[in-house]
Amino acid sequence: MKKSKVVVPIMIISAVLATFILNQNDYTEVTIINKVFIIAGASILSSVIGYFLLGADVDKVDPKPANSKPNKKESGK
Repeated sequence: MKKSKVVVPIMIISAVLATFILNQNDYTEVTIINKVFIIAGASILSSVIGYFLLGADVDKVDPKPANSKPNKKESGK
């Protein structure tokens, strides 16, 4: 799975949540342009954090080792 398939939904979810929170009655004194800047900053910051925390792609996983038998201790030796 590519990182971009996950980063874009993170941006959308954070923008929707920031919009929901900023449209409450407690934030009526914040102007619309400041709300837009806060929402854009929240979505960009969350996507950057998500990009770095996702780690490597799953397509680059190491192959399964050839010796897949579990190590059994021999008893009596």
